[in-house]
Amino acid sequence: MIIIAAVVLMLAVVNGLTKDRIAENEKKANDEARIALFEDATSFEPTTVDLSEDLSKYVGEIYEATINGESLGFCISVSSNGFGGAINMIVGVTVDGLITGVKVVSHTETAGVGERIISNGSILSQFINASKNSVSSVETITGATVTSKAIIEGVSKALEAVSQLLADGGL
Repeated sequence: MIIIAAVVLMLAVVNGLTKDRIAENEKKANDEARIALFEDATSFEPTTVDLSEDLSKYVGEIYEATINGESLGFCISVSSNGFGGAINMIVGVTVDGLITGVKVVSHTETAGVGERIISNGSILSQFINASKNSVSSVETITGATVTSKAIIEGVSKALEAVSQLLADGGL
């Protein structure tokens, strides 16, 4: 029991020492993803909206991308469950409802299968310039169907959040 207590104590100390660095790295990854989704944007401002209970399970932060005060669209942080666990991504959606892109910021998908379709972009590239009506036509990748469906679900939830935001007068 003494050994277990010592190991738990060491893990707690390491966690305490690294949690700020981990949070900083996550923020940096999210910032880089937003910039990649809206390259012309001059600022990204956090936006709030009262989401339905179902949507709030998937949607995290929403940022409005602007250029000189004019809205270009929104970057929506979403999370959906893939084969290996949560897939956290940021989806860029224009004010016209078109997807500018999808960036996966973290995941625990199986190396060589689910991870491969994320890293090579084979599914993510299908979303560029897609609309709410065309997301359902995105093809799942054989061998990584669960991962593919999780990404499609996350993108659909991001589009729902933008629809709700615009309906609530988000601009």
